[in-house]
Amino acid sequence: MNPGARKLSTGDELTFLAHAISMSSLHGPGPWPPHAMDLPDEPPRQDDGKPYMPSVVMDGVRTHHFGFAPDLGAVQEVADLLQERAPYERLHDRLAEARALEFCDDLVRELARRELSRRQVHEAGRWLAEHGTRREAVKIGLVLVGASGDERDRELLLLLGALEELTLYAVVALRRTQPDQERERAVFELARRVTAWGRIHAVERLEGSDDPEVKAWLLREGFRNGVMDEYLAPLAATTGDLYSALLDPEPDEALVDGAGGILAALARGEGGPTTGISAYGEAVPALARYADLVAARQATLQRLDHLLTIRRHLREPPEHWLPGDVAALRRRFADVLAQPRWAEAALAGVADPEGADFSRAQRCASELGLPILPQVVARLRTDPGDGFAWHGLARLAEPEALAALAEELLPLDDLANGPGDRLIGDGHEQALERVVTELEPHPGLGLPLIRAALRNRGVRVRRCAIRALRAWPEPPEEAVAWVRAAHAVEPDGELRDDMHGFLDQG
Repeated sequence: MNPGARKLSTGDELTFLAHAISMSSLHGPGPWPPHAMDLPDEPPRQDDGKPYMPSVVMDGVRTHHFGFAPDLGAVQEVADLLQERAPYERLHDRLAEARALEFCDDLVRELARRELSRRQVHEAGRWLAEHGTRREAVKIGLVLVGASGDERDRELLLLLGALEELTLYAVVALRRTQPDQERERAVFELARRVTAWGRIHAVERLEGSDDPEVKAWLLREGFRNGVMDEYLAPLAATTGDLYSALLDPEPDEALVDGAGGILAALARGEGGPTTGISAYGEAVPALARYADLVAARQATLQRLDHLLTIRRHLREPPEHWLPGDVAALRRRFADVLAQPRWAEAALAGVADPEGADFSRAQRCASELGLPILPQVVARLRTDPGDGFAWHGLARLAEPEALAALAEELLPLDDLANGPGDRLIGDGHEQALERVVTELEPHPGLGLPLIRAALRNRGVRVRRCAIRALRAWPEPPEEAVAWVRAAHAVEPDGELRDDMHGFLDQG
Protein backbone atom coordinates (compact mmCIF):
# COMPACT_ATOMS: atom_id res chain seq x y z
CA MET A 1 0.00 0.00 0.00
CA ASN A 2 1.30 3.44 -0.94
CA PRO A 3 0.77 5.89 1.93
CA GLY A 4 0.33 8.77 -0.45
CA ALA A 5 -2.45 7.01 -2.32
CA ARG A 6 -4.93 6.84 0.54
CA LYS A 7 -6.93 10.04 0.24
CA LEU A 8 -10.59 10.85 0.47
CA SER A 9 -11.87 11.48 -3.01
CA THR A 10 -13.42 14.75 -1.83
CA GLY A 11 -10.33 16.27 -0.31
CA ASP A 12 -6.60 16.24 0.18
CA GLU A 13 -6.39 15.21 3.83
CA LEU A 14 -4.03 12.56 5.18
CA THR A 15 -5.78 9.33 6.03
CA PHE A 16 -5.25 7.41 9.24
CA LEU A 17 -4.03 4.45 7.24
CA ALA A 18 -1.43 6.55 5.43
CA HIS A 19 -0.25 7.87 8.80
CA ALA A 20 0.00 4.34 10.21
CA ILE A 21 1.90 3.09 7.15
CA SER A 22 4.32 6.00 7.46
CA MET A 23 4.96 5.27 11.14
CA SER A 24 5.42 1.56 10.40
CA SER A 25 7.91 2.34 7.63
CA LEU A 26 9.90 4.64 9.90
CA HIS A 27 9.70 2.79 13.23
CA GLY A 28 8.66 -0.78 12.60
CA PRO A 29 5.47 -2.46 13.85
CA GLY A 30 5.43 -0.63 17.18
CA PRO A 31 5.42 0.66 19.78
CA TRP A 32 5.77 3.96 17.93
CA PRO A 33 7.20 7.19 19.37
CA PRO A 34 4.85 9.68 21.04
CA HIS A 35 4.63 11.94 18.00
CA ALA A 36 2.98 9.07 16.11
CA MET A 37 -0.10 9.78 18.21
CA ASP A 38 -0.42 13.26 16.70
CA LEU A 39 -3.16 12.03 14.43
CA PRO A 40 -4.19 13.49 11.06
CA ASP A 41 -7.29 15.14 12.53
CA GLU A 42 -5.65 16.32 15.75
CA PRO A 43 -7.26 19.63 16.74
CA PRO A 44 -4.96 22.57 17.54
CA ARG A 45 -4.13 22.80 21.21
CA GLN A 46 -4.41 26.07 23.07
CA ASP A 47 -1.48 27.05 25.24
CA ASP A 48 -3.78 28.14 28.04
CA GLY A 49 -2.67 25.79 30.79
CA LYS A 50 -6.05 24.12 30.97
CA PRO A 51 -6.11 20.32 31.24
CA TYR A 52 -6.10 18.64 27.83
CA MET A 53 -7.99 15.35 27.65
CA PRO A 54 -7.28 13.44 24.41
CA SER A 55 -10.17 11.39 23.11
CA VAL A 56 -8.22 8.16 23.62
CA VAL A 57 -8.04 8.99 27.32
CA MET A 58 -11.75 9.82 27.38
CA ASP A 59 -12.56 6.46 25.79
CA GLY A 60 -10.37 4.66 28.32
CA VAL A 61 -11.81 6.46 31.33
CA ARG A 62 -15.39 6.02 30.17
CA THR A 63 -15.02 2.30 29.48
CA HIS A 64 -13.41 1.71 32.88
CA HIS A 65 -15.08 4.15 35.24
CA PHE A 66 -18.19 5.77 33.81
CA GLY A 67 -21.20 4.65 31.86
CA PHE A 68 -22.57 6.54 28.90
CA ALA A 69 -25.97 6.84 27.32
CA PRO A 70 -26.24 5.10 23.94
CA ASP A 71 -26.84 7.38 20.98
CA LEU A 72 -29.79 5.50 19.48
CA GLY A 73 -30.49 8.29 17.03
CA ALA A 74 -27.04 7.88 15.52
CA VAL A 75 -27.58 4.12 15.35
CA GLN A 76 -30.69 4.51 13.20
CA GLU A 77 -29.22 7.24 11.03
CA VAL A 78 -26.00 5.36 10.28
CA ALA A 79 -27.86 2.09 9.72
CA ASP A 80 -30.12 3.89 7.24
CA LEU A 81 -27.10 5.25 5.35
CA LEU A 82 -25.60 1.78 5.14
CA GLN A 83 -28.86 0.17 4.11
CA GLU A 84 -29.52 2.63 1.33
CA ARG A 85 -25.91 2.35 0.14
CA ALA A 86 -25.28 6.05 0.55
CA PRO A 87 -21.97 7.34 -0.84
CA TYR A 88 -19.14 6.42 1.50
CA GLU A 89 -18.04 10.07 1.68
CA ARG A 90 -21.45 10.99 3.08
CA LEU A 91 -21.27 8.13 5.59
CA HIS A 92 -17.78 9.22 6.59
CA ASP A 93 -18.84 12.81 7.19
CA ARG A 94 -21.77 11.74 9.35
CA LEU A 95 -19.60 9.44 11.44
CA ALA A 96 -16.95 12.11 11.86
CA GLU A 97 -19.44 14.05 14.00
CA ALA A 98 -20.35 11.11 16.25
CA ARG A 99 -18.80 9.40 19.25
CA ALA A 100 -18.12 5.82 18.21
CA LEU A 101 -18.08 4.55 21.78
CA GLU A 102 -21.67 5.64 22.30
CA PHE A 103 -23.27 3.58 19.56
CA CYS A 104 -20.86 1.02 18.08
CA ASP A 105 -22.31 -2.05 19.83
CA ASP A 106 -25.90 -1.00 19.19
CA LEU A 107 -25.06 -0.35 15.53
CA VAL A 108 -23.77 -3.91 15.08
CA ARG A 109 -26.95 -5.29 16.61
CA GLU A 110 -29.13 -3.06 14.44
CA LEU A 111 -27.34 -4.12 11.26
CA ALA A 112 -27.83 -7.76 12.20
CA ARG A 113 -31.52 -7.10 12.83
CA ARG A 114 -31.87 -5.54 9.39
CA GLU A 115 -30.02 -8.49 7.88
CA LEU A 116 -27.59 -6.42 5.85
CA SER A 117 -25.25 -8.67 3.93
CA ARG A 118 -21.82 -9.27 5.42
CA ARG A 119 -20.23 -8.23 2.14
CA GLN A 120 -22.02 -4.88 2.14
CA VAL A 121 -21.05 -4.18 5.74
CA HIS A 122 -17.48 -5.32 5.15
CA GLU A 123 -16.96 -3.16 2.09
CA ALA A 124 -18.19 -0.09 3.97
CA GLY A 125 -15.97 -0.91 6.95
CA ARG A 126 -12.86 -1.41 4.84
CA TRP A 127 -13.47 1.83 2.97
CA LEU A 128 -13.82 3.80 6.18
CA ALA A 129 -10.75 2.14 7.69
CA GLU A 130 -8.59 2.67 4.61
CA HIS A 131 -9.81 6.12 3.48
CA GLY A 132 -10.95 7.71 6.75
CA THR A 133 -9.46 11.03 7.79
CA ARG A 134 -11.51 11.44 11.00
CA ARG A 135 -10.95 9.23 14.01
CA GLU A 136 -14.56 8.47 14.85
CA ALA A 137 -15.26 7.39 11.26
CA VAL A 138 -12.20 5.13 11.26
CA LYS A 139 -13.26 3.62 14.57
CA ILE A 140 -16.66 2.69 13.15
CA GLY A 141 -14.91 1.32 10.09
CA LEU A 142 -13.01 -1.06 12.38
CA VAL A 143 -16.24 -1.97 14.15
CA LEU A 144 -17.87 -2.86 10.82
CA VAL A 145 -14.85 -4.91 9.76
CA GLY A 146 -15.05 -6.74 13.07
CA ALA A 147 -18.72 -7.51 12.49
CA SER A 148 -18.26 -8.84 8.97
CA GLY A 149 -14.62 -9.68 8.26
CA ASP A 150 -12.33 -12.68 8.56
CA GLU A 151 -8.67 -13.60 8.92
CA ARG A 152 -7.76 -11.61 5.81
CA ASP A 153 -8.32 -8.39 7.77
CA ARG A 154 -5.61 -9.22 10.30
CA GLU A 155 -2.83 -7.01 8.95
CA LEU A 156 -5.08 -3.98 8.52
CA LEU A 157 -6.37 -4.32 12.08
CA LEU A 158 -2.87 -4.74 13.51
CA LEU A 159 -1.56 -1.77 11.55
CA LEU A 160 -4.30 0.66 12.54
CA GLY A 161 -4.54 -0.81 16.03
CA ALA A 162 -0.96 0.25 16.71
CA LEU A 163 -2.38 3.79 16.98
CA GLU A 164 -3.51 3.99 20.61
CA GLU A 165 -6.62 5.91 19.58
CA LEU A 166 -7.82 2.90 17.59
CA THR A 167 -6.53 -0.04 19.64
CA LEU A 168 -9.77 -0.72 21.51
CA TYR A 169 -11.74 -1.05 18.28
CA ALA A 170 -9.02 -3.02 16.48
CA VAL A 171 -8.56 -5.54 19.29
CA VAL A 172 -12.31 -6.22 19.50
CA ALA A 173 -12.36 -6.66 15.72
CA LEU A 174 -9.43 -9.08 15.90
CA ARG A 175 -11.25 -11.20 18.45
CA ARG A 176 -14.30 -11.35 16.19
CA THR A 177 -12.57 -12.00 12.86
CA GLN A 178 -9.65 -14.30 13.57
CA PRO A 179 -9.92 -18.10 13.74
CA ASP A 180 -10.10 -19.61 17.21
CA GLN A 181 -6.53 -20.88 17.12
CA GLU A 182 -5.17 -17.48 15.98
CA ARG A 183 -7.35 -15.07 17.92
CA GLU A 184 -5.30 -14.84 21.09
CA ARG A 185 -2.00 -14.62 19.23
CA ALA A 186 -3.31 -11.67 17.21
CA VAL A 187 -4.38 -9.86 20.37
CA PHE A 188 -1.00 -10.66 21.95
CA GLU A 189 0.80 -9.19 18.96
CA LEU A 190 -1.23 -6.00 19.12
CA ALA A 191 -0.71 -5.69 22.88
CA ARG A 192 3.05 -5.59 22.32
CA ARG A 193 2.70 -2.78 19.76
CA VAL A 194 1.11 -0.27 22.15
CA THR A 195 2.04 1.12 25.56
CA ALA A 196 -0.73 3.24 27.11
CA TRP A 197 -4.53 2.92 26.96
CA GLY A 198 -4.09 0.68 23.95
CA ARG A 199 -1.96 -1.69 26.05
CA ILE A 200 -4.67 -1.75 28.71
CA HIS A 201 -7.44 -2.53 26.23
CA ALA A 202 -5.43 -5.28 24.54
CA VAL A 203 -4.06 -6.97 27.66
CA GLU A 204 -7.52 -7.10 29.22
CA ARG A 205 -8.50 -9.35 26.29
CA LEU A 206 -5.71 -11.77 27.29
CA GLU A 207 -7.22 -12.52 30.69
CA GLY A 208 -7.28 -16.23 31.42
CA SER A 209 -4.72 -17.13 28.76
CA ASP A 210 -2.91 -20.43 29.24
CA ASP A 211 -0.26 -19.68 26.59
CA PRO A 212 3.15 -19.92 28.34
CA GLU A 213 4.59 -17.12 26.22
CA VAL A 214 1.71 -14.78 27.02
CA LYS A 215 1.90 -15.59 30.74
CA ALA A 216 5.65 -14.99 30.85
CA TRP A 217 5.28 -11.65 29.03
CA LEU A 218 2.51 -10.48 31.35
CA LEU A 219 4.75 -11.00 34.38
CA ARG A 220 7.81 -9.32 32.93
CA GLU A 221 6.47 -6.58 30.72
CA GLY A 222 2.80 -6.84 29.80
CA PHE A 223 1.43 -5.20 32.96
CA ARG A 224 3.45 -2.04 32.38
CA ASN A 225 1.67 0.82 30.68
CA GLY A 226 1.85 4.57 30.33
CA VAL A 227 -1.35 5.21 32.30
CA MET A 228 -1.16 3.30 35.60
CA ASP A 229 0.34 -0.15 36.16
CA GLU A 230 -2.45 -0.64 38.68
CA TYR A 231 -4.88 -1.27 35.82
CA LEU A 232 -3.14 -4.45 34.67
CA ALA A 233 -1.28 -5.71 37.76
CA PRO A 234 -4.21 -7.82 39.06
CA LEU A 235 -4.65 -9.53 35.71
CA ALA A 236 -0.92 -10.17 35.35
CA ALA A 237 -0.69 -11.66 38.84
CA THR A 238 -3.55 -14.10 38.26
CA THR A 239 -3.35 -14.96 34.56
CA GLY A 240 0.45 -15.04 34.74
CA ASP A 241 0.46 -17.27 37.86
CA LEU A 242 2.86 -14.93 39.64
CA TYR A 243 3.44 -16.98 42.77
CA SER A 244 4.06 -20.19 40.85
CA ALA A 245 6.56 -18.41 38.63
CA LEU A 246 8.41 -17.04 41.68
CA LEU A 247 8.84 -20.57 43.02
CA ASP A 248 11.29 -21.26 40.21
CA PRO A 249 14.61 -22.06 41.95
CA GLU A 250 16.44 -19.60 39.70
CA PRO A 251 14.01 -16.98 38.37
CA ASP A 252 15.49 -14.56 35.85
CA GLU A 253 16.12 -10.94 36.71
CA ALA A 254 13.29 -9.68 34.50
CA LEU A 255 10.82 -11.87 36.39
CA VAL A 256 12.04 -10.59 39.76
CA ASP A 257 11.72 -6.97 38.62
CA GLY A 258 8.34 -7.65 37.05
CA ALA A 259 7.14 -9.29 40.27
CA GLY A 260 8.24 -6.25 42.25
CA GLY A 261 6.42 -3.96 39.86
CA ILE A 262 3.24 -6.03 40.03
CA LEU A 263 3.25 -6.34 43.83
CA ALA A 264 4.01 -2.64 44.27
CA ALA A 265 1.22 -1.73 41.84
CA LEU A 266 -1.19 -4.00 43.71
CA ALA A 267 -0.22 -2.27 46.95
CA ARG A 268 -0.70 1.19 45.45
CA GLY A 269 -3.93 0.06 43.81
CA GLU A 270 -5.72 -0.73 47.04
CA GLY A 271 -8.84 1.40 46.81
CA GLY A 272 -7.77 2.60 43.36
CA PRO A 273 -8.99 2.05 39.80
CA THR A 274 -9.04 -1.77 40.03
CA THR A 275 -8.71 -4.44 42.68
CA GLY A 276 -5.67 -4.10 44.92
CA ILE A 277 -3.49 -6.47 46.83
CA SER A 278 -6.29 -7.52 49.21
CA ALA A 279 -8.05 -9.27 46.31
CA TYR A 280 -4.98 -11.25 45.24
CA GLY A 281 -5.34 -14.59 46.97
CA GLU A 282 -1.63 -15.48 46.91
CA ALA A 283 -0.38 -12.07 47.99
CA VAL A 284 1.14 -13.14 51.31
CA PRO A 285 3.31 -16.01 50.01
CA ALA A 286 4.19 -14.02 46.88
CA LEU A 287 5.39 -11.09 49.00
CA ALA A 288 7.44 -13.37 51.22
CA ARG A 289 9.04 -15.08 48.22
CA TYR A 290 9.77 -11.74 46.56
CA ALA A 291 11.55 -10.46 49.68
CA ASP A 292 13.69 -13.60 49.76
CA LEU A 293 14.64 -13.21 46.11
CA VAL A 294 15.48 -9.50 46.30
CA ALA A 295 17.55 -10.01 49.44
CA ALA A 296 20.04 -12.09 47.44
CA ARG A 297 20.19 -9.88 44.35
CA GLN A 298 21.70 -6.60 43.26
CA ALA A 299 20.34 -3.51 44.98
CA THR A 300 18.87 -1.34 42.25
CA LEU A 301 16.89 1.85 42.59
CA GLN A 302 13.86 0.23 40.98
CA ARG A 303 13.88 -2.64 43.48
CA LEU A 304 14.32 -0.23 46.36
CA ASP A 305 11.30 1.74 45.18
CA HIS A 306 9.24 -1.47 45.05
CA LEU A 307 10.37 -2.55 48.52
CA LEU A 308 9.50 0.80 50.05
CA THR A 309 6.09 0.86 48.38
CA ILE A 310 5.28 -2.58 49.75
CA ARG A 311 6.57 -1.66 53.21
CA ARG A 312 4.25 1.36 53.30
CA HIS A 313 1.30 -0.88 52.49
CA LEU A 314 2.19 -3.31 55.26
CA ARG A 315 1.47 -0.57 57.79
CA GLU A 316 -2.24 -0.96 56.97
CA PRO A 317 -2.63 -4.48 55.59
CA PRO A 318 -5.93 -6.05 54.49
CA GLU A 319 -8.13 -7.00 57.42
CA HIS A 320 -8.42 -10.64 56.36
CA TRP A 321 -4.65 -11.25 56.49
CA LEU A 322 -3.58 -13.21 59.56
CA PRO A 323 -1.74 -11.11 62.17
CA GLY A 324 1.10 -13.61 62.27
CA ASP A 325 1.58 -13.37 58.51
CA VAL A 326 1.58 -9.58 58.65
CA ALA A 327 4.15 -9.52 61.45
CA ALA A 328 6.39 -11.93 59.57
CA LEU A 329 6.20 -9.87 56.38
CA ARG A 330 6.98 -6.67 58.25
CA ARG A 331 10.05 -8.24 59.82
CA ARG A 332 11.21 -9.70 56.53
CA PHE A 333 10.95 -6.43 54.59
CA ALA A 334 12.52 -4.51 57.47
CA ASP A 335 15.46 -6.91 57.47
CA VAL A 336 15.95 -6.56 53.74
CA LEU A 337 15.79 -2.77 53.81
CA ALA A 338 18.21 -2.66 56.74
CA GLN A 339 20.97 -3.86 54.43
CA PRO A 340 23.32 -0.87 53.86
CA ARG A 341 23.41 -1.47 50.12
CA TRP A 342 19.89 -0.04 49.68
CA ALA A 343 20.89 3.29 51.22
CA GLU A 344 23.95 3.23 48.99
CA ALA A 345 21.72 2.76 45.93
CA ALA A 346 19.56 5.73 46.92
CA LEU A 347 22.58 7.96 47.54
CA ALA A 348 24.11 6.91 44.24
CA GLY A 349 20.86 7.91 42.54
CA VAL A 350 20.92 11.45 43.95
CA ALA A 351 24.65 11.91 43.34
CA ASP A 352 24.04 13.06 39.76
CA PRO A 353 21.82 16.17 39.80
CA GLU A 354 21.07 15.68 36.10
CA GLY A 355 20.23 11.99 36.40
CA ALA A 356 17.01 10.76 34.83
CA ASP A 357 16.13 8.84 38.01
CA PHE A 358 16.89 11.66 40.42
CA SER A 359 13.27 12.12 41.54
CA ARG A 360 12.83 8.42 42.28
CA ALA A 361 16.13 8.37 44.15
CA GLN A 362 15.13 11.48 46.11
CA ARG A 363 11.84 9.87 47.09
CA CYS A 364 13.56 6.67 48.22
CA ALA A 365 16.29 8.49 50.10
CA SER A 366 13.74 10.64 51.89
CA GLU A 367 11.75 7.58 52.95
CA LEU A 368 14.94 6.00 54.29
CA GLY A 369 15.64 9.18 56.25
CA LEU A 370 18.93 9.89 54.50
CA PRO A 371 20.49 13.39 54.67
CA ILE A 372 20.35 14.62 51.05
CA LEU A 373 20.02 18.40 51.42
CA PRO A 374 23.18 19.21 49.38
CA GLN A 375 22.07 16.85 46.59
CA VAL A 376 18.61 18.43 46.37
CA VAL A 377 20.12 21.91 46.24
CA ALA A 378 22.45 20.75 43.47
CA ARG A 379 19.46 19.38 41.60
CA LEU A 380 17.61 22.69 41.84
CA ARG A 381 20.64 24.61 40.62
CA THR A 382 20.55 22.32 37.60
CA ASP A 383 16.77 22.39 37.15
CA PRO A 384 15.01 25.20 39.07
CA GLY A 385 11.68 24.04 37.60
CA ASP A 386 11.70 20.70 39.44
CA GLY A 387 8.66 21.02 41.69
CA PHE A 388 9.28 17.70 43.43
CA ALA A 389 12.78 18.83 44.40
CA TRP A 390 11.37 22.07 45.83
CA HIS A 391 8.89 20.03 47.83
CA GLY A 392 11.73 17.90 49.15
CA LEU A 393 13.80 20.96 49.98
CA ALA A 394 10.94 22.34 52.07
CA ARG A 395 11.18 19.23 54.25
CA LEU A 396 14.97 19.38 54.55
CA ALA A 397 15.90 23.05 54.75
CA GLU A 398 15.04 25.86 57.12
CA PRO A 399 12.30 28.14 55.77
CA GLU A 400 14.73 31.02 55.46
CA ALA A 401 17.06 28.92 53.29
CA LEU A 402 14.15 27.74 51.16
CA ALA A 403 13.00 31.29 50.49
CA ALA A 404 16.53 32.54 49.80
CA LEU A 405 17.27 29.80 47.29
CA ALA A 406 13.96 30.30 45.50
CA GLU A 407 14.60 34.04 45.26
CA GLU A 408 18.01 33.27 43.81
CA LEU A 409 17.06 30.58 41.32
CA LEU A 410 13.55 31.33 40.08
CA PRO A 411 13.21 33.91 37.27
CA LEU A 412 10.89 36.18 39.23
CA ASP A 413 10.71 38.96 36.64
CA ASP A 414 9.67 36.47 33.97
CA LEU A 415 7.13 34.92 36.34
CA ALA A 416 5.33 38.26 36.74
CA ASN A 417 3.63 37.51 33.42
CA GLY A 418 -0.07 37.87 34.19
CA PRO A 419 -2.74 38.05 35.19
CA GLY A 420 -4.31 35.24 33.19
CA ASP A 421 -6.58 32.25 33.54
CA ARG A 422 -4.08 29.42 33.25
CA LEU A 423 -4.71 26.48 35.56
CA ILE A 424 -1.49 24.56 34.96
CA GLY A 425 1.74 26.48 34.47
CA ASP A 426 5.19 25.52 33.28
CA GLY A 427 7.88 24.13 35.54
CA HIS A 428 8.96 27.47 36.98
CA GLU A 429 5.38 28.53 37.65
CA GLN A 430 4.63 25.26 39.40
CA ALA A 431 7.82 25.66 41.43
CA LEU A 432 6.81 29.18 42.47
CA GLU A 433 3.39 27.92 43.55
CA ARG A 434 5.00 25.09 45.52
CA VAL A 435 7.47 27.34 47.34
CA VAL A 436 4.96 30.07 48.21
CA THR A 437 2.58 27.41 49.52
CA GLU A 438 5.35 25.93 51.67
CA LEU A 439 6.08 29.38 53.09
CA GLU A 440 2.48 29.98 54.17
CA PRO A 441 3.12 28.70 57.75
CA HIS A 442 6.13 31.04 57.99
CA PRO A 443 4.84 34.62 57.69
CA GLY A 444 7.45 37.25 57.07
CA LEU A 445 9.41 35.28 54.48
CA GLY A 446 9.52 35.34 50.71
CA LEU A 447 8.13 38.78 49.93
CA PRO A 448 9.74 38.91 46.44
CA LEU A 449 8.26 35.46 45.73
CA ILE A 450 4.80 36.61 46.81
CA ARG A 451 5.05 39.70 44.62
CA ALA A 452 5.87 37.58 41.56
CA ALA A 453 3.11 35.13 42.42
CA LEU A 454 0.52 37.92 42.66
CA ARG A 455 1.40 38.98 39.13
CA ASN A 456 1.63 35.51 37.61
CA ARG A 457 -0.67 34.32 34.82
CA GLY A 458 -1.70 31.25 36.84
CA VAL A 459 -4.87 31.50 38.91
CA ARG A 460 -3.61 28.98 41.46
CA VAL A 461 -0.29 30.79 41.80
CA ARG A 462 -2.02 34.07 42.57
CA ARG A 463 -4.35 32.35 45.01
CA CYS A 464 -1.46 30.84 46.97
CA ALA A 465 0.08 34.34 47.23
CA ILE A 466 -3.10 35.68 48.87
CA ARG A 467 -3.18 32.75 51.28
CA ALA A 468 0.44 33.39 52.23
CA LEU A 469 -0.23 37.07 52.89
CA ARG A 470 -3.29 36.26 55.00
CA ALA A 471 -0.95 34.41 57.38
CA TRP A 472 1.06 37.59 58.04
CA PRO A 473 -0.04 39.31 61.29
CA GLU A 474 0.68 42.71 59.68
CA PRO A 475 1.38 42.58 55.92
CA PRO A 476 3.70 45.41 54.84
CA GLU A 477 2.11 48.35 53.09
CA GLU A 478 3.91 47.56 49.86
CA ALA A 479 2.33 44.08 49.82
CA VAL A 480 -1.11 45.59 50.41
CA ALA A 481 -0.47 47.91 47.48
CA TRP A 482 0.46 44.91 45.32
CA VAL A 483 -2.80 43.21 46.20
CA ARG A 484 -4.74 46.40 45.46
CA ALA A 485 -3.13 46.61 42.02
CA ALA A 486 -3.75 42.91 41.39
CA HIS A 487 -7.38 43.22 42.47
CA ALA A 488 -7.99 45.94 39.89
CA VAL A 489 -7.06 43.63 36.99
CA GLU A 490 -7.95 40.18 38.39
CA PRO A 491 -9.96 38.20 35.77
CA ASP A 492 -11.11 35.42 38.11
CA GLY A 493 -14.23 36.41 40.03
CA GLU A 494 -13.70 34.15 43.04
CA LEU A 495 -10.09 35.20 43.47
CA ARG A 496 -11.06 38.84 43.03
CA ASP A 497 -13.47 38.40 45.94
CA ASP A 498 -10.67 36.87 48.02
CA MET A 499 -8.46 39.83 47.25
CA HIS A 500 -11.28 42.21 48.17
CA GLY A 501 -11.75 40.38 51.48
CA PHE A 502 -8.02 40.64 52.20
CA LEU A 503 -8.05 44.38 51.51
CA ASP A 504 -11.13 44.90 53.71
CA GLN A 505 -9.47 43.04 56.58
CA GLY A 506 -6.34 45.12 56.13
